Amino acid sequence: MRPRVALLALMAVGMIGALAAAPGAPGAQTKDAPRAAATSGPSGASGAQAKDAPRAAATDAPGAQTRAAATGAPGKPPATAPEAVEERSLDAEPFLAEPSRQPTAAEWKAAPRVRLSRTGPAAAGCRAYRTREWLRIRCPELTVSAISLLGGKTEGVAFWIDPPRGGSELPRGGEVMFPIRRGDRRVIQILTFGPGYDGPFTLLPAIVVQEQWLDDEPAPTVTAS
Repeated sequence: MRPRVALLALMAVGMIGALAAAPGAPGAQTKDAPRAAATSGPSGASGAQAKDAPRAAATDAPGAQTRAAATGAPGKPPATAPEAVEERSLDAEPFLAEPSRQPTAAEWKAAPRVRLSRTGPAAAGCRAYRTREWLRIRCPELTVSAISLLGGKTEGVAFWIDPPRGGSELPRGGEVMFPIRRGDRRVIQILTFGPGYDGPFTLLPAIVVQEQWLDDEPAPTVTAS
């Protein structure tokens, strides 16, 4: 019986060795674990992510955003913000001592914007321009019904009312022009439409422009309110 027992023991040892050498056996996985770990290094998938991580971070750096903004990429602010329109002081340039002719359309187009002595909320949408001693005040968004000179010198004073636009039946936009000379005094009224005793088209005061230059004052005063 002893030789048979020894033979069975040898067969059992051989079977255990064969199972350990099989690919799916736990021993095979333990034996191949270092090799699998090696494939997960820099040449494997995990290694590729680690290798590309600095490259991805470089594209998200502030310098890359600055370059994208400079090229006008979508979602990025423009490289330069639009500049605000400069308004000069009303008396930034000296007034001529002698009267000059009325400016042409080309001269008004090139005329700089000026800041009046005082502007009220009602005239916030109006713009003033000056060339030589001539002043032009334009209110492009105001529905203008009439413009009148309430008092003062009439020399050189002119009014314009823009025709209706945008499918409206009411005129929209108007302007006044007059020279500013020492000794002048003027009051000009711009009217609009509104509800009243005459219905929805009642003429109502909208803006009053006052201009004066007393003999003992160094500069004129022009207000719109």
